[in-house]
Amino acid sequence: MGYKYNKEDILNVGYDVFRRNGYHNVGINQILKESGIPKGSFYNFFESKEDFAQQVIEQYGENNRCWMKDYFEECTLSALECLKSFYALMINLNEKDDYSGGCLVNNMSVEVGRQNDVIASEANQHFIGWLNVLASVVSKGQENNEITSEFSALEIAEYLHAGFYGVLSRTKVTRNRVYMDTWFEMTFKLIGA
Repeated sequence: MGYKYNKEDILNVGYDVFRRNGYHNVGINQILKESGIPKGSFYNFFESKEDFAQQVIEQYGENNRCWMKDYFEECTLSALECLKSFYALMINLNEKDDYSGGCLVNNMSVEVGRQNDVIASEANQHFIGWLNVLASVVSKGQENNEITSEFSALEIAEYLHAGFYGVLSRTKVTRNRVYMDTWFEMTFKLIGA
């Protein structure tokens, strides 16, 4: 009796491999080796490396959206303080990871987003999903007069998360949190009411 491979396990391996190495530096053989599956089994689940990457992004993006939603629903602080605690956590997680991986959606967007419309669209769709979660928190902060209302909640969410993505890219080069800390301090001063 043959072993039945779990698609979710293969996608998890893909997340780790792509996050560490990027899209262009990963071949099908590396994915097969690290996931321990034969080529035929891989192609039972995925049409190509591009299809695999798209599904990895889809799983990662949806998992993160659910995690963010749960995080903010469980946060008992004010909206502004919840946003601060969320980004402080993200900064600390990246420091713990020695700034080596970053965010898969950010990494794929920077590396192949301009050259591959399928991956770009998948990454953007999940980024927008995350922005919607953040915008709902920003909106609460605006209603409580703790976050500026000069811009829409979605514009502020974009400002927050796009800025954080920029800082993630910067820390891959510098390998320290100084730019994250500067971004954090400036950002929350700027969006405060």
